[in-house]
Amino acid sequence: MAQVPPHPRTQAPRWGRRSVLGMLGAAPLAAAGSLLGPHTATAAGSSRDLDARVRAITGRPEFAGAHWGMEFRYADTGEAAYSVEPGTLFTAASSMKVFVAGTAFAALGADRRFHTTVHRTGRVVKGVLHGDLVLVAGGDLLIGGRLRRDGTIALPEPDHSYGTMPGARPAPGDPLAVVDDLAAQVARQGLRRVEGRVLIDTSLFREAQEDMANGGLKATISPIMVNDNIVDVTVVPGARPGDLARLRVSPRTGHVTVRNDVTTTDGTGQPRRLAFTADTAAPDGSRTVTLTGDVTAGGPDQFIAYFVAEPTRFAATLFAESLRRHGVHARPSAETPGGDDGRHLLAEHVSPPLHDQVKVMLKVSSNLHTVTFPYVVGATAGGDPAAPKARYSALRRELFAEAGLDPDTAESPGDLYTPATFTTFLRHVSRRRDFRRFREALPIMGVDGSLKDVQPGSPAAGHVYGKTGTAALMPPPGDPAPVALNKALAGFVRLPSGRWVTFGLFMNQRLPGGDPMAHGGVVAQAMGEIATAAYLTL
Repeated sequence: MAQVPPHPRTQAPRWGRRSVLGMLGAAPLAAAGSLLGPHTATAAGSSRDLDARVRAITGRPEFAGAHWGMEFRYADTGEAAYSVEPGTLFTAASSMKVFVAGTAFAALGADRRFHTTVHRTGRVVKGVLHGDLVLVAGGDLLIGGRLRRDGTIALPEPDHSYGTMPGARPAPGDPLAVVDDLAAQVARQGLRRVEGRVLIDTSLFREAQEDMANGGLKATISPIMVNDNIVDVTVVPGARPGDLARLRVSPRTGHVTVRNDVTTTDGTGQPRRLAFTADTAAPDGSRTVTLTGDVTAGGPDQFIAYFVAEPTRFAATLFAESLRRHGVHARPSAETPGGDDGRHLLAEHVSPPLHDQVKVMLKVSSNLHTVTFPYVVGATAGGDPAAPKARYSALRRELFAEAGLDPDTAESPGDLYTPATFTTFLRHVSRRRDFRRFREALPIMGVDGSLKDVQPGSPAAGHVYGKTGTAALMPPPGDPAPVALNKALAGFVRLPSGRWVTFGLFMNQRLPGGDPMAHGGVVAQAMGEIATAAYLTL
């Protein structure tokens, strides 16, 4: 057994309330774990070369005080090829999203599709519906502009759900493409007016609030999701300092009015950050919100995402507006529709399969989709609409047990997991018939998603499929304690021989100064180097 010399270790400082600092490629869904002790490596045969390469990478000065843990395991035999503290708990951050996707695949099947339908409840006489028009939400998370004409999914990174994160921009395509298609189908049925109401049936599961793990932002989780239930706002600087900025809002809808209080400045002084304020609701449920902040004359456009508080009202308004554009007069309502007796199908949209649905969560690490999937999976797999997460949790526990893991560890508080948990779970995934679909939904190193810019020129580029994770936590203002950075990468390596290896790779480090997100990029490249070393030596 080869020994890796202990890394120097800093004493973990104590502080009170912690806040999320930010994300890099993948946002955290959990608080950071504490720094852990020295580590040893197991190595035999060809993996001794891997051991030497790992020590050369992790021993660099920029990683002084860092604590590493990892395991590489052959998928066919289950033999551990190389490990560093495989049984130690680390903060998984967004790498734990493989557990969410794995549960969805096991419960629903990789080819599962979600149906969004439109029904009438009354008779149609001379183009007039004497009844209601009901859109039934089926849990499709891709009602928006991500769908390309060739059937593929547009996945810009970072995702628009990260709001003001540098590089974020509006979701691609037409956010109302699916809604407009449903309205066009209704119009082709000969309807010209709806005497009743336009309703959204969200009975698949009860709407709920969830923490997005993005600076304390909460989102309303709903069976209906149009453009991720986000209004995208692009802020264009004015021509000269003192001018109001221009706003481009997508989708444009009467449900949300954005008042502009963004000023163009000369770039000197401390700018106001873009923020939504004074969010008020009218009696009809429509919202008026003020966007405040500063942008620099001659500078780049800025972006911010507005999360709608009431997805049902949002969808009802969008659908009614689309119907009117297609010549069908209708009015939206947020009322709850009755039972499905007497309903007649008028229109339908069938989603892309589940293996495409999960790509938004895996390749570009959408936290919004991550916190929504337990509801969709639990409800679709027969859970109580009032408590779908309980059914999801049971399914996840069952999957952990099938993989040979303790089901009590399936949903760890704080998302603390061991490298061995990941390699064991992913080995189970690799033995399923849908393994190809699963791995292709992950970021591919040097190719796409949050791994696109990691080791693109490496021999292993295109052969490493992995879910990234980053959690950067800072002490309260004025506290001199260092920032805690946690990084993770877990997935599969296809060796030149064609053999598959599962891996889990983790690091935490205290940073006394500098930009933790920039340092996170350095760690990401180092993890890519370690994966490349495994590709070349195992």
